[in-house]
Amino acid sequence: MLYFPRLLLAMFVVHLLEGITWGDWIRLLRREGFRISPICWPRVVWITTHSLANSAMARHVARTRDAEIEAARVEAPVFILGHYRSGTTFLHELMATDPRFASPTRFQTFNPRTFLFSERWLAPLVEPFMLPRRVQEDEVALMNLVQQSPYMDWCFPRSRVGYRRFSTLRGADPAEIAAWSDAFGYFLRSLTVRYRRPLILKSPPHTGRIRYLLEAFPDARFVHIRRDPYTVYRSMRSLLRDIRPVFRLQTSAGEDDEEFVLSTYRDMYDAYFEDRALIPAGRQMEIAYEDLEADPIGQLRAVYRGLSLADFEPIRPAVDAYLQSIRGYRKSRHEPLDDELRRRIAGAWSRCFDEWGYPR
Repeated sequence: MLYFPRLLLAMFVVHLLEGITWGDWIRLLRREGFRISPICWPRVVWITTHSLANSAMARHVARTRDAEIEAARVEAPVFILGHYRSGTTFLHELMATDPRFASPTRFQTFNPRTFLFSERWLAPLVEPFMLPRRVQEDEVALMNLVQQSPYMDWCFPRSRVGYRRFSTLRGADPAEIAAWSDAFGYFLRSLTVRYRRPLILKSPPHTGRIRYLLEAFPDARFVHIRRDPYTVYRSMRSLLRDIRPVFRLQTSAGEDDEEFVLSTYRDMYDAYFEDRALIPAGRQMEIAYEDLEADPIGQLRAVYRGLSLADFEPIRPAVDAYLQSIRGYRKSRHEPLDDELRRRIAGAWSRCFDEWGYPR
């Protein structure tokens, strides 16, 4: 019954930057030359109104919880890696059924500075009007905390800032990397204060940030999920069409989606293949989406065993219940790729085809 009102809110009013503070919001607008498209003005009102409240609530959290947040120790987080549309959300949802771990919710990632104060009373009021999502990727928290995320390019497609460098942090300067690390550490410590449990986290850009994640969390563990590159390409093109209206604060000048997908994937995996050797033995697992889809219980058991997470069997009933709940889910159908495009994909992503054995 609420689906269509939720959809309209998500498309035209609500925005992922609802947790930004007033000062950060004004600095962001100034950096973007206050270039906001008229269709997005309702979102500006939404963000601006929230930013004023966020600043007041953030000051309250700073006074009452900052010492506790600063002292919190993030216990061996598990990072789910993989390009967009490779099955990272499915794997995250499966692992989030384990009550011995915790994952951020939509409300927490949208309100990373204030959820320790506001979640208890505000989340029950607003969540019924949001599109349902059991767990949320932590990249949204970084958007709100420090605005150093490649997702900002979807908010400001006409921007000249170059947010894409934050996908792997390879093009970021030391001050930007330090700010990114501080913000991410703050969010994970806040989640630790909230849950007092190890965290399971998912954000596709983390695939190209292994070295920075290890610097911040030396005992982190990683599970990477891969998928047939041709399927990833087709699904990613479709995803871009769906998410741009949700993120936008500017209308687009017209993107070259083919080049965007090819280069984003290549940059991400260039960084991944270079840095995965930095992960200590016993802290990394590689699985294929096709195997996870065919045998989710067996693959999840292998992940738990390979990363020495915990005994898998106690959570099998919860995993079975989740799988039963999505039994009727039907994957989207995508147009086939023509031969010339398949050749371009195979050439641009050749290392992934070779590494994983997918046929070209």
